[in-house]
Amino acid sequence: MKHLLQLACVSLSLALTAPAHAELDLNRVAVTRLDNGMTLLVLEDHTLPVVSLQMVYKVGGRDDPEGRMGIAHFFEHMAFRSSKNFPGTGLVSNIYAMGGEWHGYTWIDQTTYFSTAPKENLDLLLRIESDRMNNLDMDPNDVKAEFGAVLTEMNSYENDPFASLYDAVTATAYQAHPYSKNTIGYEADIAAVTHEDLVSFYEKHIRPNKAVLAVVGDVNREDVARRVEKLFGRAKPGEPVALPPASEPYLPGEKRTRVNGVGTEKFYQIAYPAPAASSPDFAAFLLLQEAASGGSGINFRQNDWGTPSRADSAMGKAVPGASTFFIASAQPYLFVVSGSIGAKGDEAKVESGVQKTLDAMAAAPVSAEALAAARKGVARELALDLETTEDAAHQLAIFEGIGALDQLIDLPARLAAVTPADIQRVAKTYLNKDRRTIGWYAPTTDNPPALPPTTETLALAAPRPGAPAPNEPMPAPQVSTLENGATLIVQHSPLSPTAYVKLAVPGLFDCDACSLNDPMIGYTSIAEEGVSDSLASFIADAKAALVSTRPHKASAPDSDDPATRIEQVLTNRFAFSGATANAPARASLVVISGDVDAGEAASLASGAFGAGPPPASPPSAAPSPSTGAVTAAIADKKSQTALGYMVPAPAMNDADALAWRLALYVLSHHYEGRLGAEAISNRGLVYYIGAKYRASPTAGLITLQTGVDPDKQGEMRDLIKSEIARLLSEPPSEAEFAEAKRHLIGRRISAAQSNDEIAESLSLEWLAFGALRSVDDFAATVNAVTLDDVKAVLPTFVKGDIVTVTVGE
Repeated sequence: MKHLLQLACVSLSLALTAPAHAELDLNRVAVTRLDNGMTLLVLEDHTLPVVSLQMVYKVGGRDDPEGRMGIAHFFEHMAFRSSKNFPGTGLVSNIYAMGGEWHGYTWIDQTTYFSTAPKENLDLLLRIESDRMNNLDMDPNDVKAEFGAVLTEMNSYENDPFASLYDAVTATAYQAHPYSKNTIGYEADIAAVTHEDLVSFYEKHIRPNKAVLAVVGDVNREDVARRVEKLFGRAKPGEPVALPPASEPYLPGEKRTRVNGVGTEKFYQIAYPAPAASSPDFAAFLLLQEAASGGSGINFRQNDWGTPSRADSAMGKAVPGASTFFIASAQPYLFVVSGSIGAKGDEAKVESGVQKTLDAMAAAPVSAEALAAARKGVARELALDLETTEDAAHQLAIFEGIGALDQLIDLPARLAAVTPADIQRVAKTYLNKDRRTIGWYAPTTDNPPALPPTTETLALAAPRPGAPAPNEPMPAPQVSTLENGATLIVQHSPLSPTAYVKLAVPGLFDCDACSLNDPMIGYTSIAEEGVSDSLASFIADAKAALVSTRPHKASAPDSDDPATRIEQVLTNRFAFSGATANAPARASLVVISGDVDAGEAASLASGAFGAGPPPASPPSAAPSPSTGAVTAAIADKKSQTALGYMVPAPAMNDADALAWRLALYVLSHHYEGRLGAEAISNRGLVYYIGAKYRASPTAGLITLQTGVDPDKQGEMRDLIKSEIARLLSEPPSEAEFAEAKRHLIGRRISAAQSNDEIAESLSLEWLAFGALRSVDDFAATVNAVTLDDVKAVLPTFVKGDIVTVTVGE
């Protein structure tokens, strides 16, 4: 995954705002170290019967040798293939089969693998990580196929001007330090990677003394420690972790670069040096970002290329549409201000607006009021960083992997200790115009202060005994009816001191906070979130958004991005009838999830959404009949095209709906299934296949979609057709059928942890069934489906449309 897309703080006891009962308290983590140097972090939490693992290796793009740029990322792909005890695609298929989810990513400092599953599968997840460390097959025949998948992923980013510019900016900003490297690499380097190179990388870097394993969830830390010792304790350590030397010449003077490409607007990125996560300046820099523009916490998986500046912030006023990006790293990295302007926009005006905003931070200390507001804003984002066991495992492992776990856990105290003078000092030190990288050169004689020394060794977190977690499972959701007939669902979740409000509005409407066809086709959702103490505030924001809605009329123009275009084709397959164009928007369902008091939440929801006439019924939405093939053309030349499949399906509450979902799982589930295994693992045609069951109240639509390079589109289209046809010629086996059932039941347990995931799950369940089923009830319904039921829907399942998005030559 390239840079920010390589591809997910903190309760941290959140001394600034968190209630004392917040369960995902990182202070309770147990930190131990095996004799071979492997670090184990265990955090118990008994709220949900799930467990999350995060395995971080202290090796990333910075460690790629010359001529092999991208090998760390290439190896990450290979590490999901066959191993001694999990042959074939067993390292991933066994997780899917137990109702779990998995992924990984590579970034500048680390390569990481993570998974979440029902807690009974802890030993399976540990054995998978042990086999990944010690027993990968590394079959030479797999290298060619994986090269295809890596190249396809790389090409998917070539369509993104922002990603291409980011590569150029980092390469310009760093003249010596390997943070200049493109983590995914370039085609020539990737093509040069040999089987021997990958084996050498494996033997050198995937060693226990470079590994950090975090285990979070419904576990016993002593039991975990004993099992980890047995599975990992005999692994032999490798050479010590070696950070790159402090070789970057911090020469005064602006650097500039320019990249030309197709498009209708200009993108800008203005980068400044920024402190490492272990730096004493890290906390002050977070507050500086929040005060000047607004931040989004320190969870790398949730950053997504930067945080839009608040409209009322100094940056938002000076440069409308700007975003800022600041992530945790082992050594000093970058603070980036980015955005876009029209093709004829004034570049000097943007650069001046950014620099004047930052110069103001350096010219005078912020006020006490501004500092208090910044602390509150950072605390809110840190709370939102840590909503799930997977979030907690990620943060613990990543920060230990970059030598800053103690800093992470102590962050609330560090934030509280920052003074206005500290913020002014870091602005002067890091954000001087002679430190920036933008596009073209401009000399200056005003030299900035020297930067602090770079980090050259990784600190190890101090041993911690750990502490038991409260043994309080998540309570059942509370359902009630508001005065106007709308349904209210409140789900208390103590995982994080945050809350989430979601409105489901029948019909399609536009507003700044509106999402069309969510949570079901034919509905519009409005969502707001924040820390629990501000529940009244963001319920008021949701109400204001509801009042501001207007009927949705114009559809978006055809996109020239293949991924967006195919999504438009799939969504537009639904035809609507029965909608009243001028009917006001009224929420028929209000869901509140998070660390909230049910009585208070009900009172606030009733006051905001309970008055007035009853909500309208949603418009009828049904997919149009299949024609066999659909083609959408994009005139511009692109590095990647798109393919998909769509077929009308029953509504979620239909007796056959589960049989359709089970058939879809057998065909494809992201990286696996019959189609995924053949297209990705065996042939390297694509990187990922999205598989969805899209639902309206009265109908459904099964969809597949994937990005594919133009020269592979024909082969991939033929493969989609043949695998769909094979469902009839070779119906699902008993083993495939049983695995599909286990997955659906397991994901019912493990999929919804964050407040937005919980709200989404409850919304879909209520709108589809008018009731909330327990896991046991759902499992009973799934287990009642027979293999013959699945075989019975296959003749209709295979009569859908192949969707092809073509691009110019």
